[in-house]
Amino acid sequence: MKGWILEKPNTLVETEISEVESASSSAKVKITKTLLTLSDVLRYSGNEDCENVALGSYGIGVVSETDVNLLDLEQGKHVFIEALRSCDDCNFCKDGDKEKCSSLKVAGVDFNGFLMDFKTEEINSLYSLPESVDDFSALFIGYISNAIAIVDKLNIQKGDYVAIVGANNFGNILAQLLMYYQAVPIVCTQDDEDEQMAKDAGVYYVLGKDDNWAKEVSSITGGRLADSVVYISDCNIPAVKAFSLAAYNASVAFTGLTAKTNAISFSQAIKKKLVIYCVNSSYGNTAASINLLANKAINLSYLKIKKAKYLDTDKVLSEMADSFEKEEKFYETIIENN
Repeated sequence: MKGWILEKPNTLVETEISEVESASSSAKVKITKTLLTLSDVLRYSGNEDCENVALGSYGIGVVSETDVNLLDLEQGKHVFIEALRSCDDCNFCKDGDKEKCSSLKVAGVDFNGFLMDFKTEEINSLYSLPESVDDFSALFIGYISNAIAIVDKLNIQKGDYVAIVGANNFGNILAQLLMYYQAVPIVCTQDDEDEQMAKDAGVYYVLGKDDNWAKEVSSITGGRLADSVVYISDCNIPAVKAFSLAAYNASVAFTGLTAKTNAISFSQAIKKKLVIYCVNSSYGNTAASINLLANKAINLSYLKIKKAKYLDTDKVLSEMADSFEKEEKFYETIIENN
């Protein structure tokens, strides 16, 4: 097996990779597509610790070899590969509650990601993809799973007004999920392209860089402000904006697909007696996410994505890192290997 290994910051090398195989409980998967995200860029550039592992945040593929026939995972089956693994060592895992694992392992950080030609994976990390779920959509199952975790944590109900600060691809997915649950998302963004993307996806309340967000949210909610606010840490919007949109005693979730550092003042949060959550794990929601896609509950055709070939991976990541450092528009990129 070959893969793109990060030897040190800004140095990606394609090399042979050896993975442990367990004939009774694993399968060999040919990776067909990999999604590169901001997390990969931060690792590549040295902003997050990660060395000597293959990058690639999310991946899908085709089962090429297996000695078992569990969960309909026969040879040739299209699968999504879980990007998180429980540690099996913390108290939650030992008690059989792996969804609450306190030390989840992450693909591309703690074990090899999906920038590989083949991967050997445990059967319980593979999820069969229905024919109704296309490859493009399948790559965002992790995003949907994290959105589900936010809805659950905030206990969002039908009719709740939820302000989303940061309308990137993940924010768009979250807004659509909220509409599916009959909540009312209010998307707030400073990016014109993201603003249009949210409108195209059918989000009714979308506020742009020229709008007074607090005034508009107050008007939309009849003066109450938002029942819940979700701040996406990957955006470049001051975190204090999230507190200004929240009603008194409201809940605010800080989330994102990276560990990007943000400076936050909690003075407004204390004054408003806000309840603050941090949500960064999608573990345990994969099956539910696939079901949502199979039932066409979320339309991902509006997402802004680039595509590239596997052999160009080194060049692509270098360009992505350069764009990020220059604070230019950042696009997740699908690496095709088929």
